[in-house]
Amino acid sequence: MVTVQRAIEMAGIPTVLVTLDPHQSGLMRPSRAIHPAGFEFGHSLGQPGAVAVQTAVLQAAFSRLMARGEAGVIEEVEIPGYVGWCS
Repeated sequence: MVTVQRAIEMAGIPTVLVTLDPHQSGLMRPSRAIHPAGFEFGHSLGQPGAVAVQTAVLQAAFSRLMARGEAGVIEEVEIPGYVGWCS
């Protein structure tokens, strides 16, 4: 996904990666990225139908988009209300 992100960025369109695996994503040094802490694979934006959680993830992504930051730094964000499969 970071390769696609980089191509979009080269076209002049800013992007934000939402990653559930910050270690692997960090190896590719994305331009901007967030990691919703504790989210399980398959729930990049939260559980199906969890509008408040999904909205919070998108708001965090937009905030990251607007903030200056160093490439390759993945911001971990706490999203209240997330309940995963294992919870």
